[in-house]
Amino acid sequence: MSSARSAALAGGVVSGALLAVQSRMNGALSVHSGQPVEAALWSFGSGLVVLSLMVLLVPRIRAGVREIGRAVRGGRLRWWQCIGGAAGGLLVAVQSWSVPLVGVAVFSIGVVGGQTLSALVVDRAGLGPAGVQHITPARVAAAALAVVGVVVSSTAHSGGHEVSLLPAAAAFAVGLLLAAQQAVNGRVNQVTGQPMSTTWQNFLVGLVVLLAVAGYQAAVSGGPWDLPTGSPWWAWFGGVLGIGVIGIMAWAVGEIGVLVFGLVSVAGQLLAALVLDLLDASTRDEVGGRLVLGLLITLVAAAGAGWAASRA
Repeated sequence: MSSARSAALAGGVVSGALLAVQSRMNGALSVHSGQPVEAALWSFGSGLVVLSLMVLLVPRIRAGVREIGRAVRGGRLRWWQCIGGAAGGLLVAVQSWSVPLVGVAVFSIGVVGGQTLSALVVDRAGLGPAGVQHITPARVAAAALAVVGVVVSSTAHSGGHEVSLLPAAAAFAVGLLLAAQQAVNGRVNQVTGQPMSTTWQNFLVGLVVLLAVAGYQAAVSGGPWDLPTGSPWWAWFGGVLGIGVIGIMAWAVGEIGVLVFGLVSVAGQLLAALVLDLLDASTRDEVGGRLVLGLLITLVAAAGAGWAASRA
């Protein structure tokens, strides 16, 4: 195995763990605000500020950003390959709302289930840098098992009442978009050669989507929009972790493909999520048999899909 592939596999694990920690940060901000979308806006807005400073200060990143525009005009990139950040914006919005309700672990399982299922379609369509990858019975079985894990874990809170099922279903839905985001980010990164340039574009698009969501919500609800005061200091750095999540994703997908990247990120994401829920007194009691069973089922599904991908 090449050193680049090994580094990409390790990066996938780190990216998944960072996503779980970011979920806890944005969830904490959401708890201290009247509007969960405020936490998502802060996460993407603060991340975009950091990335914009990098664009201004680092010539290679700035050149990568300019290359995106040239690639679209020259036909090397399609316009829809440049809007992967929309999925990232929706992911952060959903995590800000659902994590306080069901915890990091259930949210992560939902995302992983949707991501695993969607990766089959994304690979078959050839959206990622690795091109077309055929759907095999083993991959389909693994994706179906991941869905079972989502269903089991979604009943881990409140005896399976709707208050738990709806946030888990929303996490699953946004997970369906995540594989497509990974694929198009890999395409963009092939053109730029700079993961931070690709990440900057993602944050810009994601922030635009979140501003549209916030505008609609403000028009419909008319509720108060105040800064989430009282949040712990560490909760304000979710945007910085998001830079790492998307930056690693943009680079690693080109090395190991969408499905394999999604699968290796599962380990870091789910295990970190379980640790976080165990450390938090407000969610520790919810880590029961069904939640652990859902985790195990989803991990087995990911391992099975990884085995199928290695034999393809």
